[in-house]
Amino acid sequence: MNLKFKENILSPLLVLAIIVIVTAVNFIPAEAIGIKDNPYLAVVVIQLLSYAIPALFYSRIRGKELTPKLKLRFFKPSQILFLIMATVFLICGTVLISMAMYKFAPNAFEASAVSEYAAFAMNRRLFDGVYLIVAFAVLPAITEEFVFRGIILGEYQHRGVVLASMISSAMFAMAHFSIVRFPIYFFSGLVLALVVFATRSVLAGMVIHALNNTFVLFAEKFITNAVDKQNVSLTLLVIILGALALLSLLIMCFEAHTIYRRYSDANVESDHALMNKKGKFEQIAETFFSPTFLILLIVYIIVCLIEP
Repeated sequence: MNLKFKENILSPLLVLAIIVIVTAVNFIPAEAIGIKDNPYLAVVVIQLLSYAIPALFYSRIRGKELTPKLKLRFFKPSQILFLIMATVFLICGTVLISMAMYKFAPNAFEASAVSEYAAFAMNRRLFDGVYLIVAFAVLPAITEEFVFRGIILGEYQHRGVVLASMISSAMFAMAHFSIVRFPIYFFSGLVLALVVFATRSVLAGMVIHALNNTFVLFAEKFITNAVDKQNVSLTLLVIILGALALLSLLIMCFEAHTIYRRYSDANVESDHALMNKKGKFEQIAETFFSPTFLILLIVYIIVCLIEP
């Protein structure tokens, strides 16, 4: 099966389906899905139901045309320094944005924290830490990267790196149901998109995403506590994080240049070259003002407003 729909019509429907499924699951009583009996298994099942099944169904519909766009290949050992710097930049950037958003809307920020959703699973049994990381950090990284940096980014890549990165990041942020955290997820999406484009590996995005999720899961509470204190140590922390973000970004850009130079030396053709010859504004309009994307945006706003 291989349907010839335009990506700006079909792709938002995938994210819309994910949002609808996740929203529907939230209305199911916790007892009915086994959260109390086996919380980790329940979270894994929900994640697979919400992301994996719609993504696989979409992939089936699109057929072989989608497969090469997914970038399901391993990154190269020579790209590891680039990935380390990208991870540092992602973590520092998300922490700084989180500080600003928590300062702006502390109650809404805390209500949407991953640690709040995972609180029922945080106890002192020996393997809980491992289960917690797998269920709330690793598995979401795998499924979300497959959807947003595999499918969505791949579908839009012929429109160029900038538009593809922006639209995939916007949809990625919408799928997390938080207006106050939208800038954090949008920034994360941009960084992860650039990582996948540079390494040509969605697996690289999965690794970095999982590391960032793990950091947020265990460290975000300390960050919000630091903001609450508002003392000299907070100012010092902001300066250190800003310096680390800038330094890691510079090294990341240098390594990206080296990676692309190697592609050029090896005559490796780009799989995301700009192939659409339409004007810039026409492409932006087709990307961000398609009927299905506007429906997705409206549904996202409604869901955010009705979420407790």
